[in-house]
Amino acid sequence: MVDHSNSGNNTDVALTGGAMVAKLFGVVNPAAATAGIIIDCLRERRSKKFAKRLESLLHTLEQRVKHLEIQTQNEPNLDLLDEIIAKAVSDEDEDKTKYYAALIEYYASHSLEAYEVRFLGNALKALTICEISSFVNFISGRNFLRNLPDSLKNVFWTRIEFLGLFKGGAEKHITQASQLGKKFVDICNLVVES
Repeated sequence: MVDHSNSGNNTDVALTGGAMVAKLFGVVNPAAATAGIIIDCLRERRSKKFAKRLESLLHTLEQRVKHLEIQTQNEPNLDLLDEIIAKAVSDEDEDKTKYYAALIEYYASHSLEAYEVRFLGNALKALTICEISSFVNFISGRNFLRNLPDSLKNVFWTRIEFLGLFKGGAEKHITQASQLGKKFVDICNLVVES
């Protein structure tokens, strides 16, 4: 059964919350602001962010692939490229743009299955820069967990294994990296090399 006596309180809370959101996003007169104005502000702000990320990705990509020759036998799947670009543009961490560009370069220069490209893109989107560098450092034989607190090491390995980059075990060793994990490291190394 619904308690209708609280409906007025809920409306007041919603209006107050809306006014606070309007103030946060710079709407001049929060009392007159409607959800439409707030949504338009958010949409415009998000559009600018996406456009900036896309521009950054295209600039980085242009620098990365200008040395590659387009081979007609390995013509890239445009839908996969579109997926990578969509992931890059929607990723909140702008520092990962260069990794997405490296993924496109790697895809253009190596023979990859569609599922591999999708898994690699998902791994880039899911992991933080710290996790990416920690995994690459581990596979490269360097001190990999210096940036991760001890309390998060198990979480790190669970995430890496869930993304298909590593085959689990109590003792972690470089040889436990999956084929996908090795390709992921190759992509990340392209970023370091440039």
